[in-house]
Parts: sequence; structure tokens; C-alpha cells
Amino acid sequence: MNFLKKMLNVFLIIIGIVLIVLCIDVVSNKLTNNTFDDLSSLDREALEEICEIDSLFDSRKGNDDIWDIKYNLADVGCVISRKYGLLKGYSYAVNVDFSSNIFAQKIEMPNEYDDISVYRFSFLAPQTLALMTSKNDEEYISIGGENLYSVKYSTSSVKYNGSGSLEEAYVKSTFEAAVETEDCPAAEVSVSYDLSEENIALTGLQYRIIDDMLHAKNIDDLNELIAEYVIVREYQSEKYPEFANQQERIELVDGRSQHVFYKISSMIHHDITYFNKDKADAITFYSAYYYLCTGRYNSDVSEYFDYTGNIYVGAALCEIIDENGLCANWEKKLDNSTNSDFTSEYTIIKNYCGGACGDYSDKTVEDIMEEYGYDEILNMAKALVEGNE
Repeated sequence: MNFLKKMLNVFLIIIGIVLIVLCIDVVSNKLTNNTFDDLSSLDREALEEICEIDSLFDSRKGNDDIWDIKYNLADVGCVISRKYGLLKGYSYAVNVDFSSNIFAQKIEMPNEYDDISVYRFSFLAPQTLALMTSKNDEEYISIGGENLYSVKYSTSSVKYNGSGSLEEAYVKSTFEAAVETEDCPAAEVSVSYDLSEENIALTGLQYRIIDDMLHAKNIDDLNELIAEYVIVREYQSEKYPEFANQQERIELVDGRSQHVFYKISSMIHHDITYFNKDKADAITFYSAYYYLCTGRYNSDVSEYFDYTGNIYVGAALCEIIDENGLCANWEKKLDNSTNSDFTSEYTIIKNYCGGACGDYSDKTVEDIMEEYGYDEILNMAKALVEGNE
């Protein structure tokens, strides 16, 4: 009996200590550092970046030049948290009203961001406690009935560091949430196909053509390059249809959001380009192929050709369509793509090739292969496959 009484007293003491600590945590969050200027420099930098990106997307301010906007990304909430090893610092909810939540305190923002709400959760807030020890730097969490995207930042700077950033994670995830529909195609489906030497080499050949398409001097040159690209890609699609179908899905879903990331990166002067390089360190598509085949890229070959490379191709096709006015309302066409009425960036390129591009019916795959030195491209693919056997 005395033992049970002692255990009960210990339990009550522990509960009391927890409640006291929790109260101190809540009160401290409510009464201290409640303005933007009072926050740590890194937290300010992170919030500034999120607010700046939101402002770029906010069509209520007339900003609709990043995408053909039928939504406001400023209405898509998120949670950002500073990461300390396995733990985290404060969590900030952006663009979600938590005024009635005892664990949340509204942060007074500067005038230029006063239309964007920011609430800081206390360290021990039950709503964000799961983020404390979560191994995931990006995930969705449910707070007060809201399904919010959560991302942690842990570097000495939240700016893009060449391998990932708060900026990329937030832009791509909030964009994907905004364009998601009930029947929108998924990027990853279970398919089986042959990632053979020829399949890889045909992808490398397309990389050569994409590089030229991105730097075409005039529309006549571009039209011929588009025709060559479509001829090679159709040839590959006929031989490897499962690979081609998966490729288009990844290009649509992830390539589209990658394109939006690049546009925003340019607007906020980060200037990140393909293969997650800044412009000063940029490489071409064919250089990436060469580096991968010769082992200079520390990347899984199957993952790259199955997924990663298709993201960059999708972004490049978006840029080519956008910069050259190849299709009116092309963003809406991609947004309205469904599993039953599928439209991808390649669909738009292919349709353009069959219409305004001109007649290139005399072009053959063999001619294009000879023009671009396909034998060298194929030999690199052979070496790559043999090296991974």
C-alpha cells in the first residue's frame, strides 16, 4: 500500500513538473520575441524567403506571370522548423490562422509582409511535437484539421546550397498541392521495362538535341531540332513503350514543378538551373550524360534514368514551350491533364511538330544518329551498363 502511494506521489510530481514546464513554455512563447525583428537571424531569413515566394505567387497582387494561375499559393499553408541535429527549434506556421490555439503566438511581420500571417508554436506544442524527433526533413502534418506541408532547414543559410533547400522544398510541394486534382496523373506508378544500352543511348541522343533546342538561334533552327527530337523520341517510345509512359508522367508532375522552381529561383536572384547547379556552375544535358556514364556522377544509374533525369527534361520542355510561345494556354493544358485525357509537355511538343513546326518527313532516325555521333553515345551507354553488371 505504501509502495502504491509512493508511486502515485512520484507520478503526480512528474505530472506537476511537466505541467509547470509546459506552462513556462507556453507563457514564454506568448510574451517574448513576438516581432519579426526579435527572431534569430536564420529564422528571419527563412520566413523572408517563404514570404517573398508567396508574394510572387499572389495573384491578388497582380502577380500571375510565373504560371497561368487559377489559385493562390499564398492560400497554401506550411510549417517550417529549424533543425538542430535530431531535434528542432521553433516551428512557424505560415498562412494558417492559429489565433485560437494556446500553443501558438502570432508574429508581428514587417509592413512588406503584413498580409502573410505567421504563427510560432512553442517548443513543446503537442501539434508539432512529432516534428521534434522525426527523421524526415519534408512531410505533411495535420494541425487543427489542416493538412500542412512541413519542412526543416538546418544549414548555416537557408539559401540554395546545391543539394537542396527550404526554397526548393516549399515551392515544389506547395505548387504540386495547388495543381492537384482528383484524377491528376501520378509521377510514380509500378511499371517494368528494359533499361538497356540502347534505351539509355537514345536518351543520351535526346539530351544532345535538348541542349541545342535550349540554345536555338532562331525559330527555324528550333523547328528543325524539335522535329529531330520527336523523331528520336517516337522511335524510342515504339521500342520501349513502358519506359516512355513512365517518362511522360514524371515530366508532367515533377518536371512542371521543377520549372516553376527555376523561374522563382531566377526572380529572387538565386539563379539555379538544370541539374541543381547555379548558372556559374551550369552543365549541359549531354555533359550530365557523359559524367554519369564515366562515373563522375555519384548517382544510381537506374534511379537517374528512371526518375531524376526525366524531371530535368520536363523542366526543359516547359522552358522551350514557354520561351518560344509554342502553345497558347499550355500551363492550363498541363493542369487539366488527367489519367483518361493525358497531356504532357511532350504531348504539346509533339502536337506542335505535327502542325506549325513544318514538314520534316524526309528526316530519318539514322540520319539524326549520324549527325549527332550516336556510336559514341552508344559506346558510353555500353560501358555504363557493363560497369554496373
